[in-house]
Amino acid sequence: MNLIENCVTVVDIGSGSMKASVFRNVENKIRAVASISRGFRLCPHIGASISDKKISITADFFRRVLGMSKTHNSSQVIAVATQAARRAPNFSELQRKILTSLGIDLRIISGTEEATLMASCVRRFMSLDKFISFDIGCGSVEVAEFNGDLKGTWSLPLSTIDLSKMENFKEAEVATEKILKTVKFHDAGVAQYPLVGSGGTLRVANLLMEGGMGKKITCQEVKSLLGTLKNKTNEERVALGVPKVRADVFPYGLLVVCKLMERVQIRELQVMLGNLRLSLAMNYFNTLD
Repeated sequence: MNLIENCVTVVDIGSGSMKASVFRNVENKIRAVASISRGFRLCPHIGASISDKKISITADFFRRVLGMSKTHNSSQVIAVATQAARRAPNFSELQRKILTSLGIDLRIISGTEEATLMASCVRRFMSLDKFISFDIGCGSVEVAEFNGDLKGTWSLPLSTIDLSKMENFKEAEVATEKILKTVKFHDAGVAQYPLVGSGGTLRVANLLMEGGMGKKITCQEVKSLLGTLKNKTNEERVALGVPKVRADVFPYGLLVVCKLMERVQIRELQVMLGNLRLSLAMNYFNTLD
């Protein structure tokens, strides 16, 4: 594997942020050597069109990506988009803009692929024989059940952006519970499985809780943080440490975490960071072996 093959740039255009990382593979150890991100909502709500301004902002982000890639000798760029793009009726306009002006093929990945990628990352880096994994984004929630192999995946239309626009918190709670009931696990004993979560909500929650990154989060801790924040104004949430770009949706992400933990009857979870980009990098390097 030469120097160029040894690097890959992965871009994730999510519903609530844009992120990109250059990954290097040295002796089968994959690590990010550079990253950029921007808090950014592709659409005002899931199912809305992407505005001309948002298309322009996204193109500018990709120009920054190309600059980062050149600095780190990465000629290969893998770019994916998730739920907001899946539902945007004019996503092809953004896709065409990025391809024609910058030569990058931005593709949509399905919710099933997104859930599968997370499960493969958990399997490799946490060496678990069985687990429930989930990823909470601003546009959807992906869940996977693994026991020896992948038993099932679910892409749930749970958008923290859309939940935050509901008339009141109780309405959001009822909607979340209704959607989570559609998940039918194959093993009746999933309450005994390790639970691994990812996404911006959990990253922020982990940082706000005593002990910081790396510790396990309990359902009670999530409920306590939710109770503190749900009736606060956005300004008050920011003062308590919530990033400004997430202030309006963060409590609804916590709500989804609480309800999912109740649904699987698992009292604690482990947070895993950066799984989508890392998983795509893993797949790229595997094709070179």
